[in-house]
Amino acid sequence: MPKSSTWVVKLGGAMMHSADLVRWLEACAAPGAVRCVVVLGGGRLADEVRALHARWAFEEAHAHELAIAAMAINAGVAAALAPGLASFSRNLPDGNGSVLWRPGGACEWLGVPASWSATSDTLALALGRVLHADAVYLVKSPPEAAFPSGDAAACAAAGFIDAYLPRLLVDSAVPVSAVSREAVDAFAAARTAGAPVGRRLRAAVDASSL
Repeated sequence: MPKSSTWVVKLGGAMMHSADLVRWLEACAAPGAVRCVVVLGGGRLADEVRALHARWAFEEAHAHELAIAAMAINAGVAAALAPGLASFSRNLPDGNGSVLWRPGGACEWLGVPASWSATSDTLALALGRVLHADAVYLVKSPPEAAFPSGDAAACAAAGFIDAYLPRLLVDSAVPVSAVSREAVDAFAAARTAGAPVGRRLRAAVDASSL
């Protein structure tokens, strides 16, 4: 039997206050040939951590851990909305069903900087690398026509992705693509077909320029 595909699907934290969240969770949880590993961004909770860090100037590594805790809270909400998605923290559950990542602690095992340069975009790719995923999809709020170019460094400069992701892409074998949250139907169809979707992000050739 051929190995089933695994996609890491990062849903932006801004989606926590949108009806699109349920549609995306349903698209990921539906039976299909591709197993989805759903990652929730920190959204407004992570923004509050940023504000508190700016106000009190405590260690950035601690702020990073608190932002991951914000992601875990949003994942808990998603788990209540999509009870068909099994949750995990580090080791994937057995089987081929789609799952929901509920991170715990600082997640040092993912090997990313404990700083604001590495947010949920980078964590999604780092998780995908550990899990030997076939693809990572970053679901973004703008329509695809408004996306920056596929150059990851340009996307980071525009604030479309986090600052560390272009560097992580340089030596990553896992392809990363951006998908508009409006494109849930196209994503569902692509998942059924096992076909790529969205706009592929290209790594910079010279990592020293990042």
